[in-house]
Amino acid sequence: MSGTYQSKKGKSTLSLTNVIFTLLICVVCWYLGYSYQIGFPVRSDIGTSLLWNFICTILTERKIVYIAGFSLLFLAAAFIQRFNFLFVNIKGRTILPFLIFLILNSVNPDFYPIRPVSIALFLLIFALFELFGSYQNSTATGRIFNMMVYLCVGSLIWPYLLWFIPIFWIGMYQFRILNFRTFAATLLSIFTFFWFVLGWCVWKHDFGVFTNIAQSISEINLFFLKESWYHEYLTPLCIFFFMIVLSVLLSLQESENTIRTRNFLSFLSLLSFFSFILSLFYASTFVDFICVFYLPVSVIVSYLFFEKYGIAANLLYCFIMILLLISLSVRLWIFL
Repeated sequence: MSGTYQSKKGKSTLSLTNVIFTLLICVVCWYLGYSYQIGFPVRSDIGTSLLWNFICTILTERKIVYIAGFSLLFLAAAFIQRFNFLFVNIKGRTILPFLIFLILNSVNPDFYPIRPVSIALFLLIFALFELFGSYQNSTATGRIFNMMVYLCVGSLIWPYLLWFIPIFWIGMYQFRILNFRTFAATLLSIFTFFWFVLGWCVWKHDFGVFTNIAQSISEINLFFLKESWYHEYLTPLCIFFFMIVLSVLLSLQESENTIRTRNFLSFLSLLSFFSFILSLFYASTFVDFICVFYLPVSVIVSYLFFEKYGIAANLLYCFIMILLLISLSVRLWIFL
């Protein structure tokens, strides 16, 4: 028993050695990023929000910025772990969602040290909590209202979060909570939030918030037009095709315990595909979309990987970690 995470059936799912190994990799990756000042000083890219531009002006201390960046990533992974525990119903206890999300972002030097999505991701996770918590409860208008408020608030940090509103409408339909009342609640939530933002703009005599959001989401910059795009794109592309295989496997699992779990995983698959496709159209914020892409990926991969037991699963996990390390080494070699 000692040194092993176990399912309710008592089978080993992930050794403590692999957990420590993964956490050490993450710490080493961030230390390398700090040592070589990757991504520092923090700057605002094309299409970033006015609020993020202001935040960049106060992120001047290198050590504090890197500690804050890693802490936000660690906390986001913890929220994803909690989300998975509450809603996805993996048969047993596992910290795989936490570890996979943490390692996928830690081996990506473009994510260092802090990005707009580092903050906006929390609002997206909170919106997912509200959506999944309303499953088949068509009277949960309060949760639906809060869900849209979270997305709108997140758009002030990362305007592209507004693109995910239609995906949440599809999720409402999948979860059988889409009706006139709940749909009206989403529209009312969006209208109410931006009405207050408009009032602030009128008071300040500055409508730059709305102009900035409109310009950000309308400036299409295809990722394939970038020079040497394949260095950044290779790992996400491999994971994307891996996700296609996993989605096919999920659709073939007729013996799944509950329809509820199948619906949840189906929506997460849709969210991952949509995030990846959007990343192709916004080269300047590609890494932010990939971070969102890794959120559902970490849960889905954990769900299927959890069904594998014994030494084969641990060896496969180590093999994946090694591949990610090789990918990071290649990126650092190019960067340096």
